[in-house]
Order: sequence, then C-alpha cells, then structure tokens
Amino acid sequence: MKKILIVDDSAFSRNIIRQIVTSDGYEAVEAGTGTEALMLFQTEKPDIVTVDLLMPDTDGIDVVRKIAETSPGAKMIVCSTDKQKFRQKEAKAAGAAAFVPKPIDPELLLETIKNLL
Repeated sequence: MKKILIVDDSAFSRNIIRQIVTSDGYEAVEAGTGTEALMLFQTEKPDIVTVDLLMPDTDGIDVVRKIAETSPGAKMIVCSTDKQKFRQKEAKAAGAAAFVPKPIDPELLLETIKNLL
C-alpha cells in the first residue's frame, strides 16, 4: 500500500485530504507542523508528501526544500490556498512536483498522486 504524508497545521484540512486518499486505498500519515513533517518523513518513508504553504512554525517552502535536499527523488504536492503564481514557482523551484489549490478537488488530487506514482 502506498503511503502519503499529509502536512498541514489545520486538522480540518488534514482530515479532508486523509479522507480523499484513504478512500482511494492509500495509507495516510499526518503532521501538524513542519518540524513534525521532517521527522515523520524520515521514519515513515512516504511515497508522496502533501504540504501546505502557510504554517505557523515553518513555511511550507522550507519543508519542501529540506525534504528535497535529503531525498532528491521525493514526490511532493503543495496544497494551499495561496494560489499566487510566484508562490507556485517558488514551491516547484524548492522541489515540489505539483500544486493543488484549496479547497481541494478530490479528483484533481487523486489524479496528481497517480501521475506522480
């Protein structure tokens, strides 16, 4: 079973993404902070990471960058309400493979995951 690490400070957003991915047969692991995400990435070895950009402890771009530095092949999807083009470019430059805007479209998220896997 493929594993997805969901990184978002909002429990509500994590819950929505978890429901979407588990309904399609993926295992979900959740992190509420960037620091927790970096630890879980090392221990859980997820196949995909979804990352929110706006978090209180660590910016999502920093999380993406740090994961990409330690695991260059990591597959990451930024899921954010911050839809500004420069932020999307910044996320991709840091190592994100895709951007899925919030509110999350379940079909778009699952299609993006399948394409990355």
